[in-house]
Amino acid sequence: MTRVRSSLVLAMVFVLGGVLLASAAQAAEGRAGGARRGSRTMGRGSLLGLLRSKQVQKELKLTEEQTGKVTEVSKKLMEEMRKQSAALQEITDREQRQAKRTELSNQLDRKAREQLRDVLSREQIMRLYQIRTQVRGVVATLGNEFVARRLKLTDEQKKKVAEIAQSTQQKQRELYAGLRGADQEARGKAMGKLRELRQKADQEALAVLTAEQKEGFKKMQGEKFELQMRRRPQ
Repeated sequence: MTRVRSSLVLAMVFVLGGVLLASAAQAAEGRAGGARRGSRTMGRGSLLGLLRSKQVQKELKLTEEQTGKVTEVSKKLMEEMRKQSAALQEITDREQRQAKRTELSNQLDRKAREQLRDVLSREQIMRLYQIRTQVRGVVATLGNEFVARRLKLTDEQKKKVAEIAQSTQQKQRELYAGLRGADQEARGKAMGKLRELRQKADQEALAVLTAEQKEGFKKMQGEKFELQMRRRPQ
């Protein structure tokens, strides 16, 4: 993969986040080793992935001691997730593989939350969740078991959100397929389509919620936070 294409893929991964992040990782899986699979599982849409950002660390006002402890927790869980993610290669069915990936993501989320309780203050953890809700987008956030439980989503609502996610992933795969051998202009247009795809999916997912759930979701996002994306040199 060329440097330009690598930068494009990373940009797409970050823009889409969450469920779309998982789909992007799936597209790159065949070319990646175990270490890369582990790091993608702990991408910037995860709690520990966000905590690697200097911007997020500053927002949370992490001390040097806290930053060191977060690094220790991250390394430990990354090794654990790397081993479990390697097993995804053995699952040939795409839907089953995606379901397993989601399961691993939720498992990582639970373990990270448990271990971060001893590192961060309650206020810092709450703000971290608010930031992640904004970064991941509506579809990916509602697909998280912790969020679904807090908003009291019904089984029917969960099913609709899952269908939106699946449909969006399929369209994303088609866009990725069209990028093979594409020039920079075509890639730029694809990026625009991917942003539109995410926005449409998020709108559809929000429409699944009741007025009360929408208000609860808005509160979960907290004060607006713009996470800056670092791009690799061309």
